Amino acid sequence: MSSPGASTEFGLVVALPAEAHCMGFSDVRTGECVRWRGGWFALSGTGPCKAAAAAERLLARSVRGLVNWGVAGALDPALRPGDVLIPDRVLEARDEAGFVPDSACCGRLVAALQGSMHVTRGALWSAAEPVTARADRRALAERSGAIAVDMEAAAVAGVAARANLPFAAVKAICDPLERELPVAAIRAFAGTNGALEPHLLPRLLLGGPALWLDLARLARDFAAARRALAAAANIALHDRIAA
Repeated sequence: MSSPGASTEFGLVVALPAEAHCMGFSDVRTGECVRWRGGWFALSGTGPCKAAAAAERLLARSVRGLVNWGVAGALDPALRPGDVLIPDRVLEARDEAGFVPDSACCGRLVAALQGSMHVTRGALWSAAEPVTARADRRALAERSGAIAVDMEAAAVAGVAARANLPFAAVKAICDPLERELPVAAIRAFAGTNGALEPHLLPRLLLGGPALWLDLARLARDFAAARRALAAAANIALHDRIAA
């Protein structure tokens, strides 16, 4: 598999509007592909099926590589919100061998980013559903050897592998390993700018002080992850380092 060169257009898959917004893509609707100077950008929505569909749409635009950007949860206690993972392997339940991202592209990303933020390498696990409980994440870390978990990277990597195209991923850590994540809290921050979704406020207010504290912590952690994504995008995407 060849590594994409500086003039190659690549396809960028991002799951959440809030992630896209902090990277400079503010007017894209879920399911859309839009042109930009690095190639094509797709806002997929969450989960592996939507990510794979977005990646396939990008292939139809004749991109020469696929990159998945977004947030991930920590499986390693050393990873903190705002840290950035450039995976050296992406794992999923259906494929024990996993996928190996393009080494040249990942090397350029690490070299470009490590002077401005905490960048680490390691395995990323892609789950079909959110892994929210502390005990489940600890068990997943022990079983898989992965240091972070997301929901989209393996699906995008699989599309790239079937098309014999290079793949890379950039994941900003949002929630640390010790954080318990109520599903209601996760859904509350899925909007465009990372703020609480107004229509969910009545339900969240009924959750009581424990949920309110979880929301405050998640908001702080998500803000740190989004700042890291914005900084990484400013360095790598704007300068075409990922291409």
